[in-house]
Amino acid sequence: MRFDPVECGKRIVKLRLEQRETQQQISDKLNISLDHYRAIEAGRRVGSLDLLIEIAFIFGVSLDYLILGQDKLLANHRVQGELKNIIEQLDHLLLSI
Repeated sequence: MRFDPVECGKRIVKLRLEQRETQQQISDKLNISLDHYRAIEAGRRVGSLDLLIEIAFIFGVSLDYLILGQDKLLANHRVQGELKNIIEQLDHLLLSI
């Protein structure tokens, strides 16, 4: 596996279109210029790790999916499993108080 900025950009475009958002709306949410955002979508520029984390958060996907293209559903399933474990641990803690 290796990081391909063009493929990453294509995934970002797909996610943005699924949410019916414009490039301007996403660039505003990220607090970056429209030109910078367009360059990321086109694969001409790679965002910082912090920016990629924000993009993944906005679209509700994992960094694995965003950066490497792992199946979105698989990535979301993993996150849901981790959240379920955290909730169970919190419930256990609350019951012991």
